[in-house]
Amino acid sequence: MHVAPRRLGSCGFEVGQIGLGCMSMTGVYDVDQRQDDRSEHTIRRALDSGITLLDTADSYGPFTNELLIGRAIAGNSNAVISTKVGVTGRSDGAVLRNAHPDHIATACDASLRRLQVDRIDLYNLHAVDPHVPIAESWAAMSQLVQAGKVRALGVMTDDVQVVNQLQQVFPVTAVMTQFSLWSQSSRGLINWCGDRGIGVLAKSPLGRGFLTGTITPTRKFAWTDLRSKLKEFNADALAADRPIIDLLKAVGRRHKAAPGQVALAWLLAQGNHVIALTGTKRPDHLEENARASDLQLTELDLRQLNGDDVDDELTALGYSVLGYRPNLSINSSRTRPASA
Repeated sequence: MHVAPRRLGSCGFEVGQIGLGCMSMTGVYDVDQRQDDRSEHTIRRALDSGITLLDTADSYGPFTNELLIGRAIAGNSNAVISTKVGVTGRSDGAVLRNAHPDHIATACDASLRRLQVDRIDLYNLHAVDPHVPIAESWAAMSQLVQAGKVRALGVMTDDVQVVNQLQQVFPVTAVMTQFSLWSQSSRGLINWCGDRGIGVLAKSPLGRGFLTGTITPTRKFAWTDLRSKLKEFNADALAADRPIIDLLKAVGRRHKAAPGQVALAWLLAQGNHVIALTGTKRPDHLEENARASDLQLTELDLRQLNGDDVDDELTALGYSVLGYRPNLSINSSRTRPASA
């Protein structure tokens, strides 16, 4: 099992087409199940499998996520580090932001120490600071590239205009945005980036676990689990969206693949500039995700997943017909927290 590489942006570098989001290793989901030893093993297993891009942020923990990654990658030259700056925490549910140039400079030095590396491969602006012109934040980040502390720059946003503005200051290598079969509100941004040679890091490609088919409408989330606060994870919403899981299972049966693997293969088929940023802290889940790299969906599979009526074609090929087409448009405006 080895995940195939892709180039991250036209001016970027090669990474595995499936990356590892490390946020959940130190919180957010199933907080009471944190196991640093297991998470470090998962990271090392990822690197051995060609999953070379590791995504973190100084706000995860805060700081503990970068420290964990630093321990796990010690002495391993395969790791490609993506970390973020600009979010400093939360207060009363609101995201606290600081993208002042002075903060960016000191935050980068602190991240380098915690990660135990000489250079950050991809340094991302985590969120726009309303009190600082974004061009000033980006210029400060570009100075880190010129100083040799950072290799390339990325930004987390859903807004094409933000990326376009940053491009005028310094090249954007990658854009991080939520995108999956379940949540396609960033479709225009995905296509825009592809046309301009900008890489896309698709976060939550498995819909925070929903697209694996393991979350049922009766699932109860602990109050410490972020999903307990998201409306798409209440019982009624999960039941309404269940047809998407049935569709993934139908396609998966033809390939002997799990629903999550089909969802990842669909994502990777959206363009060679797209990297699936899967989040897990368990080695077994990591290996299941990695096998999606070998799954080649057919044109018929993709049309079915996109909601086209392919019943007659399936019948002609000898497959049983699922009997419905999911209304994927219900997910086109799904919202998400700004700092997730």
